[in-house]
Amino acid sequence: MANPVSSLIFAYRNVGKTENGEIGRAPVAAAQGINVCGEVAKYNKAIAKGADAAVSVFENLAQKSKPVDYALKGVKWATKNVNPLICVSGGIKVAMAEDKASAAITEVAALSGMFAGESAAKKVLPSLIKKLPVGNKVGMIINGLLFVGASIASYCGGEYLGKILAKDVEASWDFKSQKINQMA
Repeated sequence: MANPVSSLIFAYRNVGKTENGEIGRAPVAAAQGINVCGEVAKYNKAIAKGADAAVSVFENLAQKSKPVDYALKGVKWATKNVNPLICVSGGIKVAMAEDKASAAITEVAALSGMFAGESAAKKVLPSLIKKLPVGNKVGMIINGLLFVGASIASYCGGEYLGKILAKDVEASWDFKSQKINQMA
């Protein structure tokens, strides 16, 4: 993600989700936190120099140590693949749920809604922000906040629809299982 505002908010929210038991969100939070540092470094030369120095240290260590090399590759991959990590965290959430079928339907709907909302926001927000009489930094903040709002709203909408669908599917299964039991 190329917006430090939205990355920071998402990282914070994912830390909270991790603290509330969604362990699959821990790598997502870490990757988003690293992305925040990278994006902030673009705006601050002192931070950029420090970040470059830290990366250089790890790259030098990676040449001498396979575990460090794999860890560095993993971190680089994670920062570029936050959405797949979110999907994996959804799978973990379903695996840990008592009612896996309902959880799977709900989680697929929620993530589908979120990705659809984010896709729409990525297409619409830049042209809207350009029309505002604000500077680049204020525009970046507004864009980040609106993107987060679109993401959260579309996730919640998808989750709501997923819960309704899960109840309908569950009711259908109960009806079928009752008919099968009556026939036996």
